[in-house]
Amino acid sequence: MQSIRNQILIYLMVGAIILFGLLFVFSDLKLNELPKHIKAQYSEIVNARSDEVAKELKGFIEQITIISKSPIIRSMDLEKIKSYLPNLVLKNKYRNMTIAYPDGRAWSTILDEFDISHQEQYQKIFVEEEECIISQPFYSPYVHESDKPIIIISHSVTDEKNRVIGLVNIVINNEFLNEVVRGMNLKGEAYGWIINKDGVLVAHPDSQGSLKKNIKDYIIDDSNIIDQILEEESGIIEYIDENGENILVFFNKIRESPDWTFLISISEKSIYKEINGVRNTILAAIIIGLILVIAFCFFYSRSLSKPILELKKVFERAANGDLNIRANEKIYNELGLAAKSFNKMLEKIKDLTYRDMVTELYNYNGFFLELPYKMKKLADKKIVTSIVIISIDDFKRINSIHGFDFGDGVLCDFARQLKNFLRGEEIVARFLGDEFILFLYEDDMLTIEERIRKLWNLCSGEVKINDNQFVMRVSIGASVSTDDSIAIEEIIHQATIAKLIVKKMGGNHYRFYDFELEELIKEEQKIENDLYHAIEKNEFKLVYQPIRELATGRNVGTEALIRWTNPLYSKVSPLVLIQIAEQNGLIIEIGRWVLKEACRQNKQWQKEGYSSVIVSVNVSAIQFEQTNFVEMVKEILEETELEPKYLELEITERIAMDRVEEKLLKMKELKSMGVRISIDDFGTGYSSLAYFTRFPIDTLKIDRSFINDMLNDENAKTIVTTIINMAKSIKIKTIAEGVETWEQLEYLKKKSCDQIQGYLISKPVDPHIIVEMFEEEILTN
Repeated sequence: MQSIRNQILIYLMVGAIILFGLLFVFSDLKLNELPKHIKAQYSEIVNARSDEVAKELKGFIEQITIISKSPIIRSMDLEKIKSYLPNLVLKNKYRNMTIAYPDGRAWSTILDEFDISHQEQYQKIFVEEEECIISQPFYSPYVHESDKPIIIISHSVTDEKNRVIGLVNIVINNEFLNEVVRGMNLKGEAYGWIINKDGVLVAHPDSQGSLKKNIKDYIIDDSNIIDQILEEESGIIEYIDENGENILVFFNKIRESPDWTFLISISEKSIYKEINGVRNTILAAIIIGLILVIAFCFFYSRSLSKPILELKKVFERAANGDLNIRANEKIYNELGLAAKSFNKMLEKIKDLTYRDMVTELYNYNGFFLELPYKMKKLADKKIVTSIVIISIDDFKRINSIHGFDFGDGVLCDFARQLKNFLRGEEIVARFLGDEFILFLYEDDMLTIEERIRKLWNLCSGEVKINDNQFVMRVSIGASVSTDDSIAIEEIIHQATIAKLIVKKMGGNHYRFYDFELEELIKEEQKIENDLYHAIEKNEFKLVYQPIRELATGRNVGTEALIRWTNPLYSKVSPLVLIQIAEQNGLIIEIGRWVLKEACRQNKQWQKEGYSSVIVSVNVSAIQFEQTNFVEMVKEILEETELEPKYLELEITERIAMDRVEEKLLKMKELKSMGVRISIDDFGTGYSSLAYFTRFPIDTLKIDRSFINDMLNDENAKTIVTTIINMAKSIKIKTIAEGVETWEQLEYLKKKSCDQIQGYLISKPVDPHIIVEMFEEEILTN
């Protein structure tokens, strides 16, 4: 073993055999786990699709519920309904809507009067007294599109004594279910289906298929298997078909549906085909790799000192950052092969260093490496150059909805568009994540500005990739330069600032850098720095806006609102203050201060004899999502000795509708403590109507935008009236925000709104003014 050749040969051979053996064992173990993961993936697909259908059905039910409770529908005045119903028909979702009377007379938005007394919904609503039903798909006998199956969702119409006086329904084309089934991107010979409790097809890949066909006509000719699928909520069924092939069926009940089940059928051979292919490929690669390594060991052991030292020098230069170095490949031994492999590796490293592997564009390093050469070629020309940074708005949403593979496809397609936009010596690179950087040039300023406008139009608009269609929105920041003395880093910084401003303004636009933009950023940073020390400098104060009870005319509560008393920023809008605080995380500390100060002030009022006042405090989304939020509220109440029933937390509707189950749990914990819960800005989020009855809330605050428009806009008036009526039906108080005129006050009184808040009563005032209002009430009474 004194020979270096023999030492290298034996050590490398033994090491290679052990390494490749372990690699094979580890790979085989991991591959054996894949079937379980693949089954889980298909189960997730079925659950997701069934949830998608359930969500659609739930949305239809909510909408028809709201419509059935509207004053016009409940009047059952056909003339009014004829002018009202057509305005509610959304052509993309509904085919038509129908109103019917207990005697069977009906009127539709696409038909004149007809008789529905023989139809299913008439029997269910008027005879069996069900509140809402969803029909099975069927072919309409009334319209010329009778070859297209439809679904009817009906809801009873009741009078003030809860007696059924009619029904209203929406007619939906069954095609939306087929689109859900056909829209799945399933590998292999996999198909999606929706069936009812009898096994009859509700939706299927074959658009020409009949609704009367049974699932056993397609994939399962075994009643026991079908019964098992229909009896269980979800699961996986395995069986052998008539050809002797193992088949997997993944199924899940569809919530909100009459009796439907979503399922996917795929052969076991198809689902595991890729695994077997990967196993064979890995085995072949390991064997080939092992053979090559052993062969390499024989050749390499013949090489001694000189070639090794030369290669060592090459390695050292490469390690020091010289990626253009090349090893001598003409050495006719192992070192020659090693040199060749090293050079290939170095090329790969160079690509990894300067190229983006997803889009195959330059990366940021490559952009900086290539840019000087491009600019040198243009040095003798009188041109205007520009650095442009493009950011895809809300790209995370694309990834979360469609997956990262689809997101990579979007980036690749986007990169191809940008490459086609370039000319001459212009370059494009992937900057960071969903951002791209371009170097452009033109003869004059106007032309470069027009070019960037065209670039924004090119990047924005509808995009269709793999049958998925969505709207692409981008934010573009550009910095234009005619001065070669400005460092490229500074130009990129300017373009970045312009892009950030576009983002702050809502995105989906483009903007050129100017000095005012940078000053704006600096000013915002200064505000942020001063805001950081605002609490310790005692620069915050709370003002309070009274909340008046309409029935008694008494001020029963106040809303605490923050103000910044810093002399430099006294005019900064509270909304801007909150936005900056949320961006830098200060909202947690500020929110705690506001809550504690409001509780302290309310306790002080109680000590002065005003014991029935409720103080409302707004809670930001970031603050409410803190894991210790409930504990913090409890700690502040104990510290200020304020009874929980005198504190009301205002949570915006959008906060409540994000991760509903998590928010519902927190609300219940707060409610169990005795704290009151209020939903602020109610009515701005339509989906909340499905959930608000589950929330343990005391008050709904009707958004000021509806109050402002309700006397001039029938839709706003209907929304206000509907919210008040629904709140009363479940014994929740309503507060109208932003009341500014006597006419608004009188209308709200007429509709029995419980409380109001706005400039008509008082603007937000200091605590001592609130005390004066309380004393004036005492004297008046």
